[in-house]
Order: sequence, then C-alpha cells, then structure tokens
Amino acid sequence: MLEDLHAVMNKLHEAFAPLKIPPIDLPQIAVVGSQSSGKSSVLESIVGYDFLPRGAGICTRRPLIIQLTCSDVQDYAEFSHLDEKFTDFERVRDVIEKETDKVAGKQKGVSEVPLIVKFFGRNFPNLSLVDLPGLTMVPVGDQPANIGQLIRDMVMNFICRPNCIILAVSAANQDIANSDALHTARAVDPDGLRTLGVLTKVDLMDEGTDARDILLGKLYPLRLGYIPVVNRSQKDIMEKKPMHKSLKAEQQFFENHPVYRNSKFEKGIPMLSKRLSSVLEAHIRTQLPEISKKIKSMLRETQEDLVRYGVRGPSTPFECRSTVMKAVQEFCEKFREAMNGETRRNTYKGLFGPARIREIFRNDFPQEIATLDASYLSDKEIQMARRNAVGLHADLFVPNSAFETLIKRLIDLLHDPTSTCVQKVSDEIDTLFHQTISDCKFLSRFAELKQVICQRLDSSHRLHQTISLECRSLLSAKTTAAADFARNLVEMEKSYVNTEHPNFINYRDTVYKQSHLHALPAHSQPPSQSASLHSERAEKENMSKQKSPAEQCSAYIGREWQDVDLKLDRQELRVSPKANPHATQNVPLLGSTINVRELWDGGHQITVRYQSSKGWMLHSTDEVGRARDLLCCHDETSRCRSRSLTVKARTGGR
Repeated sequence: MLEDLHAVMNKLHEAFAPLKIPPIDLPQIAVVGSQSSGKSSVLESIVGYDFLPRGAGICTRRPLIIQLTCSDVQDYAEFSHLDEKFTDFERVRDVIEKETDKVAGKQKGVSEVPLIVKFFGRNFPNLSLVDLPGLTMVPVGDQPANIGQLIRDMVMNFICRPNCIILAVSAANQDIANSDALHTARAVDPDGLRTLGVLTKVDLMDEGTDARDILLGKLYPLRLGYIPVVNRSQKDIMEKKPMHKSLKAEQQFFENHPVYRNSKFEKGIPMLSKRLSSVLEAHIRTQLPEISKKIKSMLRETQEDLVRYGVRGPSTPFECRSTVMKAVQEFCEKFREAMNGETRRNTYKGLFGPARIREIFRNDFPQEIATLDASYLSDKEIQMARRNAVGLHADLFVPNSAFETLIKRLIDLLHDPTSTCVQKVSDEIDTLFHQTISDCKFLSRFAELKQVICQRLDSSHRLHQTISLECRSLLSAKTTAAADFARNLVEMEKSYVNTEHPNFINYRDTVYKQSHLHALPAHSQPPSQSASLHSERAEKENMSKQKSPAEQCSAYIGREWQDVDLKLDRQELRVSPKANPHATQNVPLLGSTINVRELWDGGHQITVRYQSSKGWMLHSTDEVGRARDLLCCHDETSRCRSRSLTVKARTGGR
C-alpha cells in the first residue's frame, strides 16, 4: 500500500514539475540550508552514493527532485527526461552538471526549472526530497549582484506551500540563533509545526560542548524535533571513503560520546531516513482525501473538455482542412444569427449588434446633423461673399456663385458626422466579432486559433491565414471604402446644388418675400393723407377679393402652407385648415404680440406670437383685413408698411 501511494505521488510530482505553480499542493520534503551547513553530504548519506556536484561556491543551482524507491532490483538511477539507466553514479553527477548549465548557464547562475532524478534499489527508502540551492549572501565570480535574493525567493516559493515539510539543515558548531535554515523556515512556519531540524558537524563542536539543549528543544523548539548526524569530512570525500564505512564511523561516534550514547533522542543518518519516511507517509495519509478530491475535480473537468473537443484531433491534411471549414461555418452561422437578432444573449441591458447599428443610423446620426451650427457665417462674411461674386459690377441681384460659395462651406460640416457614423458602425461590428467568437464552442477547442482571432489587426501584425484575421482585414477594407463613399456623397452635394428641389423652392419663395419686404422703405405719412390711406386700402382689398377661393387665405402650419378659414372674435383667432377642418387651432390674442405687414402683392401678413413661442403667417383676405382693422388700425394719422403691437385687453387696444 505504501509503495503504491509513494509511486503515485512521484508521478504527480513529475507531472507538476514543469509548472511554476502546481494546481495541487502535493506533500513533499524540501531541504533548506546554507552552503556550509553540510546539506549535500546529508543527502548523499541518505542515498548512499556520491552523485551531487561539488566544488567552491554554489553547487546546487536548480531544484533537484530526488525520488527514492525501494524495489528488488540492482541499484540504478534515471532522469525523467532521459530514456537511460545509470549504474555508474559518477555519470549521474555529470548529467546534473550538464543539465544545470543548459538552463542556468556556466557562470554560477540559478534557475527555477526543476530536475528530477530517480533511484531504484533494495536499500533505498520510499522517500522523495527536493534539494534546493544553498542560501548565500555574497555573490561570487560572475554571479549576479542579487544572487542571494534570487535563491531566497526560490526557496520561499517551495517552503511557503502548506503541504511542504521543511528539512532545515544547520551546523551544530555554530550558534543556532544564526542558522539561515531556521531563520528562513520561521518566516513561513513560525510555530515550527512542519519543520524538522538536522544538526550536522556535531563531531566538530568544541571540546566540552554538546547540542543537548538544542536537541531537547530548549533554544528553538520544533514539533518534529532535531536529529544530529555526522557527515564525512572533506578528507573522506577526497579519498572516496565508502558510504557504509562512513555510516559505521557515525554510529561509533554516538555510541562512544558521553552525552549522546545514553540519550533517548533519535540520531544518525539511518534514523533520519526512517523518520523522514514516516513523516512523509503520515503527511500523505492526512492530506490524501483532499488531494483525491482535487484530482477527481480536475479529472472531471478534463473529461468535459475532451467531450467538447471531440474524440480526437485532426491528423491528416484533409481532416485539418475539414476542421477549419467547420470552425468557419460555425462562426458564419453564429454571426448570421446575431445580425438577424436570433441570438440568445441577454438583451435587456442595452442595444447591441444590428439593433445598435440601426440606432446609430436612425438617432445618433440625425442628432449629430441637427447639432451642426451654421451661425458661424457672420453677416459680414455673407456680405463679402456677395460683393466678391459681382466684382466690378453693381450688385442689383444676388448671384448664384455667392450662394454656392456660402452653402458649400455649410455642406463641409457634414464630413465629421458621416465619418463618425461609419466608425461607430465599424466598432459595433468589431464588438460583434468578439461576442460571436466567444459563442463558438467548436472554435474554443483550438486555443491558439481563438487567440489569433481575438487579436486586433494593425500594421505590426503579419497576415495570419486564419478566418478571424481575414474577417478583420475585410472589415478594415470595407470601413475604409464606406468612409470614402460617405465622403464622396458629401463632395457630390458640394459639386452640384440642386435648386429645383421642392423644399428649396418653398424656402426660396419665402426668402424672396421676406427680402422684398425688408427692401421696401418705411414711409411716415402726415395726418392730412388719411383719405389716401383709405383709398389705397380699399383698392388692395378689391384686388384680394378677385383672387380664387383657394388663394383667399393660407397659413404656415406644420412647416408647409395650407389653405385655411379664419374667424376672429374678441379673444382669439381661429385657424381651420380646409383640408382638415377638425384640426382647428385657436390662436390666443390676449397677452400676445401681433405683427401686421403689407406684402409686395398688396396683401397683408399677420404674425401672432403667444406664450409657446410659435407663430402663424396669414395672407390677406377680407377677414384678414378686418382682423387688421380690429387689431391695429386705430390710428389713421400714420401710414405704415409694418406695425407691431401687444394685445392688452379683450378689445385689442395698444
């Protein structure tokens, strides 16, 4: 059971090793210590072979995951990335150095990419350890200036995980308060609940001193305690002293020491191996339910992804083309549904897609046109344009060239609204592209293709042969063409001003009448000429009576002239359109401002302005003439072409 559990954990560690942040926090033991603490010697003693790089400065420059498996085979080692078994452990050291130089360089740099080495044999315990680079403070040689911080960050990245057991290696011949390993472990495990201390070099302590107070937890207590060990000396390493002789020498040291031989605490490398195996096994059993739950959840999500992706991916060129065509068809179908309003997307939060495009054409664009301000053409500019158009000649009439010069400046104002309208529609289609892509389930199985589709096309991107960039390229080209077309429409309006349009004719006639009216001089007649005034008025009223019934009276209602019937009483003027008698409008006279003017054709124009600031223009008829008599012609001593008064009483007095 333990062997199977250990094998499963090793496979999970191997699967998650390339990930900087593994999806599951697996139980593991991380070995932490300074460069001079004897960390590498402890690991080699546990394994039983010399296999770690040695030398001056940093030897371990990348995380080394050491997996020990007890099996009934001859001892050998292998790497997870190599299909080769090594029985010569000197070659294992060479491979570690070579692979480290590949990722960390040859200048004593460090790397976070782990390297996995596996050991199989009869004498190996079922154990998994992570050898981390030794803590250091001062850079050596060509090492970067921040080498100490880089190593510390790497170590913290491992030991900060809650399921990581910290194996803190400290030298016993140094003050425990200065231990880099314990100081680093305390930063993430302040209560010492998951830290196991290892005291090395107990044989090198000063005569008369021992580590009993540390082992008893009097100085810095740890829940997992401390285990003292005796490593090989540098002389033993240089002479390649066999490992079994070193373990025997360690045993003799503890048996002959006056303090350690009678102590009940655990000591020695063999006891350390057993303790590490039991701690790791207990920790795995404790965390197994949670690990199993997370693995099942990940497996379920992966199976759902596989179902969504299909049984298998395309392999042949024909299948690849078919797959891409299927993705194109799905995208086109989703886009067509969106343009037809058939999408199931929530639509209560606002307009989007085709509805928004319709809103741009119906509301946004007309509103921008309505906000255009043509008042920047001052009277002086209009006068200058008129005078420049006639040159040396007298300006008896306003030439067409002056009008065209001024009107073209106003037409130029349409360029900005049309360009804005085109860009808004283009942006809405671009947004619709993103929404359509997110709705394509089949397309989501090709993450790289989807990522390229979501990229915005600009000058810095190469044209990828994907459906998305083709769509965006087409949209960009069509947007440019639409903007050019809108610009050409405005230029066409500038090139020929259609003065035969009915709306233009109506406005032109009104302008002519107003211009003629303003051109007439205002004469003040003496009181003795009142008879002439009555005679002139009677003559014009007779001319008005000779007109056809349809021309007797008209009013400017709803932006057009309509034949109307008038009825004047003491308080209001009733205007009844002949085409629609039911649409009678009552124009209040009390409190209103009334303007009466003689027109060029002998008629009269009456404008009534009341509280709503709306007015009606009335041509002369008998009733208009009588209204004029009742409203404003009380003073016969003056003859005027234009008169204005305010009705203050029911009788209409001035």
